[in-house]
Amino acid sequence: MIRQEDLIPAGARCLCALSGGCDSVSLLLLLNELREEKDLTLCAVHVNHGLRKAAAEDEAFCIDLCQKLRVPLAVFREDAAAFAAQAGLSVEEAGRKLRYERFLQTARDLGLDCVLTAHQRDDQAETVLFNLFRGAGLSGLCGIGRSREFAPGIRLIRPLLSFSRAELEAYLKEAGAAWREDESNRDAAYTRNFIRLELLPAVENRFPGAAGRIAQTADQLKEAEDYLEEQTERLRQETAPSGEDCLPVPLLKNAQQALKTRLLQDLLRENGGLKDITALHYKEALALIGRQSGSRLSLPGGRMLLREQESIRLLPQESPEDRGDSGTDVPPALSVRLFPYEKGIKIPDEIYTKRIDYAIMNDHVCLRRRADGDYFYLPGGGKKLLARYLVDEKIPLSRREKVWVLADGSHVIWAIGHRLSAAAYITEQTETVAELTAVFKEERSE
Repeated sequence: MIRQEDLIPAGARCLCALSGGCDSVSLLLLLNELREEKDLTLCAVHVNHGLRKAAAEDEAFCIDLCQKLRVPLAVFREDAAAFAAQAGLSVEEAGRKLRYERFLQTARDLGLDCVLTAHQRDDQAETVLFNLFRGAGLSGLCGIGRSREFAPGIRLIRPLLSFSRAELEAYLKEAGAAWREDESNRDAAYTRNFIRLELLPAVENRFPGAAGRIAQTADQLKEAEDYLEEQTERLRQETAPSGEDCLPVPLLKNAQQALKTRLLQDLLRENGGLKDITALHYKEALALIGRQSGSRLSLPGGRMLLREQESIRLLPQESPEDRGDSGTDVPPALSVRLFPYEKGIKIPDEIYTKRIDYAIMNDHVCLRRRADGDYFYLPGGGKKLLARYLVDEKIPLSRREKVWVLADGSHVIWAIGHRLSAAAYITEQTETVAELTAVFKEERSE
C-alpha cells in the first residue's frame, strides 16, 4: 500500500522517527524493504525523553535494531519534565515539541529531505474523535495529514495511515521482529489513552471497522478542507493580497459563510498567529461587519480589530490608558469550555483566557463591575481587598471603577484583565477544568 500511495518519491533522503514501539519499528522495516527498490537514503532518529524507567532500554533497543539493519541512528537525550516546567507546557506537549525539534535538526544536519513518522489508522481515528470532543472545526476533523511541508526543502510524511495497529503487529510477528511497549500507554487516566483503550474498542465492538471508516471520513474532509482553502486564498489574492493587515468589508459581506471565518483566520495567522483565538472571537469579529465605523474588538496577543468605513483592520491593541482598561461600557462576552483535569495540564498565562477549577462555579456567580468590599484569596493563605490590589498595581482611579469581575458575592473569582483568586486555582484535587475566555466589544463612533 505504501508503494500504491507513492508518498515517498524515488531517491528520497529519509529520516525515520524511531521510538522502538510497534508502529515505528514497522515503519523502519518497511522503509528498509523499499531502500534498494526506490534508491532511498535511510537514517533514523530516537529521542529519549527521560520520563520512564524503561527509557534507557528503549534507547538500547533502537541502537541495536539500527546496527542490525545498518541504518545510521541519531540519539538525543532530553529532560522533558524540566522543559515542560520551564515552558509552561504539559509533559506530553513538551515531549512532542522536543521530538519535532530534534527531527528537524537531524534532517538539516544530515541533508535529508523528508521526515517520516509512524502514525497509523487507529491514531487517526483517535485524533479525529479527540478533536471532535474538544469542539474542533473542519481542519481538526481532518485529523493527521499524510504529507506536508515541515520546513523549506523538507517534508513530513506519515505513510502508515492506511494500516491498523493490528495489521502492523501481524507484520512484525510474521517477520519475527520484536518491539518495545510503553507502559504509560495503558494509563486510561489520560484522555487520548481513554479514547484508545476504552472508547474505540467499545465503538468497534458495536460497529466493526469504525476506526477505518473514521479515518476514511477524515480523508474526505481533508479534500473539502483543501478546496475551501484554495477558494479562500483566491479571494484574498483578488481583493486583499497576502501580508495586508485588513479585509475589505464588501469581501466579507459577499463571501460564502464557510469562507468568512477562513478569511479572518488567514489574516490573524499572518499577523501574530492563532494562539488563544476561539470560536467566540470569530463570531464577534464577523459581527463587526454590521457595526458602525469605529467599532472594535480586543483579541489575544495584544491585537484588536477595528471596523473602518470600507474594511476591518487588524491593529496592535491600544494601551490600557488609551482604552480605559477592560472597563468599556459594553460587558465582555464570556465563553466557558469544560474538560476533565489531567495531570500536567497547561495553565495559560493569558490576560483574557484563564483556566480554573470548575468546582468554584455555582448559581450565585455573576459578571459585574467591581464593588466596595470585593476581595480575592492569596496563594499563601489569607485574602486581599481588590481595591487595595488595584492601588498597589498603580491602576489609576478612573480605571479602577471600570474593572469587570466574575464574582460569588464579594469573593472575586476573576478580576478580568488582572488576576484570579487562589481559590480558583487548579490543583491535583480538581476534577473538571473550566477555561474562561473574555472577549471585549468596544463600539466607538468616529
